[in-house]
Amino acid sequence: MAKTEAMMVERNISEIAKFKVKHVNAWRNQQINLANNGNLTINKKLNTVSIQKLNIENKDAGFNESVKGNSDAGKHNAYEFPFSYSNNREFLQAIRNNHIWMGPVRFIENEDGSRNRVLNMVAPVMKNGPGGRVAEIRSYYIDPDIALGPIVTAWPKTDKTAKAFLFSRNGEEITILNNSGDHDVIYPMDLSKTSRVQWLKKMSESPSGIFHEADDRGKLVIGYVEKIPDSDWSLMIKIDEREAYGHIQKIAWYILLLAFLVIVMTGLGMVFYMRHRHMQYKTERLRMKLKQKALRQHYDYLSKYANDVIILMDGNGTMIEANDRSEKMFGKSRAEMIGQNIRCVFDLKDTSVFEEKWMELKHEKGLIFEAYGKHTNGSIFPVEISSRVIETDGRLFVQFIIRDISEKKKAEEMVWRHANYDQISGLPNRRMFTEKLFFETRKAQRSDASVALMFLDLDHFKDVNDTMGHGVGDCLLKEASDRLRVCVRETDTVARLGGDEFTVIVSDIDDFKDVERVAQCILDELSEPFTLEGQSVHISASIGITFFPQDAKDTHDLMKNADQAMYAAKSQGGNQYHYFTPSMQEAVQKRMHMINDLHVALENNQFETVFQPIIDLKTGDICRAEALIRWHHPVHGLINPASFVPLAEDTGLIQAFGDWVFLEAAKAAARWRKYVPDFQVSVNISPVQFKNEGIDTNVWFAHLKSLNLPPEAIVVEITEGLLLDIDEHTSNQLLALSDAGIEVALDDFGTGYSSLAYLKKLDIDYVKIDQMFVKNLTTSEEDRVLCEAMTVMAHKLDIAVIAEGVETLAQLRMLASFNCDYGQGYYISGPVNDEEFEELLAASRNPDGNATGTMMGHVAKTMTKNPIGERIPDYPLNG
Repeated sequence: MAKTEAMMVERNISEIAKFKVKHVNAWRNQQINLANNGNLTINKKLNTVSIQKLNIENKDAGFNESVKGNSDAGKHNAYEFPFSYSNNREFLQAIRNNHIWMGPVRFIENEDGSRNRVLNMVAPVMKNGPGGRVAEIRSYYIDPDIALGPIVTAWPKTDKTAKAFLFSRNGEEITILNNSGDHDVIYPMDLSKTSRVQWLKKMSESPSGIFHEADDRGKLVIGYVEKIPDSDWSLMIKIDEREAYGHIQKIAWYILLLAFLVIVMTGLGMVFYMRHRHMQYKTERLRMKLKQKALRQHYDYLSKYANDVIILMDGNGTMIEANDRSEKMFGKSRAEMIGQNIRCVFDLKDTSVFEEKWMELKHEKGLIFEAYGKHTNGSIFPVEISSRVIETDGRLFVQFIIRDISEKKKAEEMVWRHANYDQISGLPNRRMFTEKLFFETRKAQRSDASVALMFLDLDHFKDVNDTMGHGVGDCLLKEASDRLRVCVRETDTVARLGGDEFTVIVSDIDDFKDVERVAQCILDELSEPFTLEGQSVHISASIGITFFPQDAKDTHDLMKNADQAMYAAKSQGGNQYHYFTPSMQEAVQKRMHMINDLHVALENNQFETVFQPIIDLKTGDICRAEALIRWHHPVHGLINPASFVPLAEDTGLIQAFGDWVFLEAAKAAARWRKYVPDFQVSVNISPVQFKNEGIDTNVWFAHLKSLNLPPEAIVVEITEGLLLDIDEHTSNQLLALSDAGIEVALDDFGTGYSSLAYLKKLDIDYVKIDQMFVKNLTTSEEDRVLCEAMTVMAHKLDIAVIAEGVETLAQLRMLASFNCDYGQGYYISGPVNDEEFEELLAASRNPDGNATGTMMGHVAKTMTKNPIGERIPDYPLNG
């Protein structure tokens, strides 16, 4: 900062000096111009410029003669100045340089004897004469007090020691021209001031520019000196360094003072800080002593009454202190433990683990970890250690708080087993099975091996559970689990997913035949009788087998494949195993798509109700019909009811479909009663419709009422399979329908579990002999006898008989000979839509409305064709 300020002072002095030199030169040129024009005055006493002329015709002459000057202008007498051209330095300089030359101050004498101080200026002039160009020199005298003095001002500002002046040196003569406050000009310099003369002589010889040195007063000054071009003069400006750098010194003093204050304040702050730290240190020492005393008292109290073992050690693990609880946990007294290493009370099967925890404790300063304690009697038990490092007075201590967690571990083990094992069988549950399957498939993937998954379902387990109770069922599951374990290796996994479903994971397969042997072993073991509560119980199993990665790339698809294969085995009668095939996957996908389409089929009016005539075998008249459902798929066309009705039952859509068929059947019955007053339409009811909340009979009866149709116009058909699983809820619904006037028919009679007690209990009105008996009626004596026996038995119970599947005239005649009441089949007519049925019904009547009494089978055949090209088997809701 000081350097910058000093440079700025020097730059300002230089600029001021150069500015003054510029003005002096400008003034000098101006004076010559004024003199040439006769307008320049010397002073008030001398109004004109005195001009000395010298005509030089021969430049080679020596010009040694004396020349007298005369005044060629003015009112006063001319002044004579003797001079020699060759010896006059001003003339020589003017001639040689062809420039105006400003000489030293001179004294001229007026007529009255007074003397004037003038500044001599010499100008060369070239003129044309008779003999050619002539050089003329003009000498001018200017009063410096009036003309030049004001230009040389002291300083641009009022500084005490600042001075500006012109000085010239002619030999040993020094002339100073300065301008002070009273325009005092000294001509020549007082020679008595030898120091000043010597100094100016020195400065006149120095080059132009800034200087730093002592002046004639002996004081250090800073200044600038520069020669006035084409003159004997030099310009000097100067100022005492003390004054020039005064503000810098002030700034320096201020900075020094500020630094001193900062140092003093910092010192004081450090003193106070050190005193404060010292007080803190003393306070902390006192506080630590009190804390140690309190901790010691607290430790003694806790050690005496704590339920956990508390041990204090040094940094190497040597025990320094232990509470009384340690004797009970480790079997060692307090005195025996002190001085020993802490490692002696632990079972260090893996020493590196304990050492790793020890190092981690020293780094973290606090750690909770588990280990195994060791009693002197040899017992090993799990413990939890809460440890921390204590540093006091430069010493390192370690504290262990040890707790026996044996009961906690037992509880955790119990919780873990509940979460991962089945409580009945003791096998891994679904959760652990899923983790194990994922692990085995990933391992097989890395080693390029195969894994087999078996999905197993117990056949007839539900029968045992329902008949003998859930307690016996649980015992059966337990014994079945034990038998499954015998069939597999220790490395294989047997799990129970729930209910009667089990899985087996066979890993590291060397030969796929090994899986087949395991599956056969399971079938053999489970087919052996089980003795439960003194009774012999027989079950079997259906097993689905799939392989990873041959059949699936992930566990989810693997489970689906095994499940599909298991259902394939069960659908084939059970007690067998079945491998997964790609066709099963295709069937599942087809089933899924069909279910999706079923959800919108009813809304999009894709269903149609068709009707198959039933005739009275005594009269041959069409007296009733069976309502059947057909699905016209927009892409796949007509779909067999056997394909979609089971799906509707599985998804719960069967309830809506059944209600829709009932409403359509009721509308048809209302129309056709104009032909046959007691005409009936039968509707198939699926067993699923009786489940949960059952049939909404209020909707049915309200619809019948809106059509003005009596309940006797509708017959509901149930299958024999319903009687196998009939419960009180289903029985009450059937009795409610019967009490309301709707008749009940038992379909597929003779093929299932038909209890004669149920025939009377449920108030059955019709039995329908299944077509499997009617088919071979004319060729099989056994079927003929069965059909006749079923007809006689039903009549004895006051139940009417309907024969299904009549396809020949011989069958029709034989059934009539048995006194069978009604006949139904393709010989009479296949299922037709409502318009065609009405035509059949109208054609069977005389113009007067009476029945013709003729067989209509051949007419029906000519009028109707099976839309799908083959007979559609009977099925609930489809016929």
